[in-house]
Amino acid sequence: MIDTNGPHLYVVFQSPGPKWVDGTPYNEQPEFMDHANYISSCHDKGQVVLSGPFMKEEGGLEGKLEDGGFTIFKAANFAEATKLGTEDPTVKSGMLKVDIKTLWVPFH
Repeated sequence: MIDTNGPHLYVVFQSPGPKWVDGTPYNEQPEFMDHANYISSCHDKGQVVLSGPFMKEEGGLEGKLEDGGFTIFKAANFAEATKLGTEDPTVKSGMLKVDIKTLWVPFH
């Protein structure tokens, strides 16, 4: 059934920023754990629906990661989602850049 008043979520696409180290896998970037810890903290606060890197080859950390990923945030509005996406210390430092989209969820 289509929920015409379904909730809105916010998808934050993360990709390499100007301080990304070319040729270095995502999980080996110098600031990777700063990013992981920030997302983990947001998750612990109930702000993250799901998050993770894109994959070239399956296998978790044993697989091959793409240079980027995404996080789906629960937020009151786009402004709050933008704050969540841009407060990531790796976005502030320039390791990552973000593109934020609103997702309407009519099927949930």
